[in-house]
Amino acid sequence: MKISNASLLALLIMLSGGVSAFQIDQIIEVDDAAISWVSVDGRPLYYTSSSAKYSIDNQSIRRISAYDPESTITLSPNGEYRLVSRLQDLGEIKNNKRYSDYFVLDDHSELLYTVNRGSDADLKPLVSAISDKGILALVDPVKALIWFYESGNLISEGQLYEDDGEMSMERNVLLQWIGDQCYILLERPGFNGGPAGKSLFIRINSNGREQKTAYLPFTYLQKLVFQNQRFFVSGYDYSAVDQEMKPMIVELTSDGKMLWNNENYGHELKLSANGRYLAVLSSHEYIQLFDLNFKRVEKIRFDNNNRICLGLSVNNRGEVAIIRVAADFFAKRNTHFAQIFFPQSLENTDVQIDPRFPKLFQVQNDGDRFFIGTNYEWLEISR
Repeated sequence: MKISNASLLALLIMLSGGVSAFQIDQIIEVDDAAISWVSVDGRPLYYTSSSAKYSIDNQSIRRISAYDPESTITLSPNGEYRLVSRLQDLGEIKNNKRYSDYFVLDDHSELLYTVNRGSDADLKPLVSAISDKGILALVDPVKALIWFYESGNLISEGQLYEDDGEMSMERNVLLQWIGDQCYILLERPGFNGGPAGKSLFIRINSNGREQKTAYLPFTYLQKLVFQNQRFFVSGYDYSAVDQEMKPMIVELTSDGKMLWNNENYGHELKLSANGRYLAVLSSHEYIQLFDLNFKRVEKIRFDNNNRICLGLSVNNRGEVAIIRVAADFFAKRNTHFAQIFFPQSLENTDVQIDPRFPKLFQVQNDGDRFFIGTNYEWLEISR
């Protein structure tokens, strides 16, 4: 197996007496520099360069000429369906509409159907998600409308929430499929100078019926994670008068009822594959690790060393990994090195990642081993 530059760097650090004691193995090497990867259970499926998209089947890499690099690939919860989304350029506006294209693929990257939907030209793209049965959900983040498509046909549409404001405002929307149910979390911005309302937790069938709506205990959304029939959501309230932010992490039932809460930030939330551990990035020097089986929380504190944390990951043993970069990393772009950091043991090693491409800053795992996609490699990092 070819030894990567990152492997040689890690070896030099270890020999020089550093704290790193890692083995870095190259799984895939690419010639066209990656700006993002798509993976499932630590296995890379696609990568995108500045000029093309590629699919990966074991060691075989194939260019996908049908989709340009501006498009985005997402997966259904079980990874069997793939959704390629592309927002058309502003120069392609027709009849005051800005259109998006949605391509639904199977697990062999074969095209099943396409949807083309327009929104008002000044709006951002619709929020989209594909279900494990290949049903496409599209949500308008301004008008709070939802559409469902199956095999390319519109099967239902509806209004999620209607306000009486004179001006439309964009909402933050989080979208998640679980079986035949679509879950939508959306913010309710204030209108005409009024205060923002509590965010909504909505469950709806793909046929548009049996909608259930609950209020969340905070106004602004941060993250949503779901695994093994458990929902965890983070958000916060903000008081302009007091200039105070009140964060919260909650577990919810499938009806949106709160089971418990933790009054900390959840900048990133990650669940282990077995559903036992919930890792929460609460600050750049504080991670909470919840053992959901025994209802315990481990508070992991560490010096930030003037670094910021990205790309949280946790495996089935409760081992946490993150990426750390210098606080001015994305502003100055003065180095291509990032640090893979294990905060429980304070071990670390460096890998090369171009700071121009923030989607690369994600650590993945298969329940056991940790992986990362750099500009030219998909790497396994073992301790």
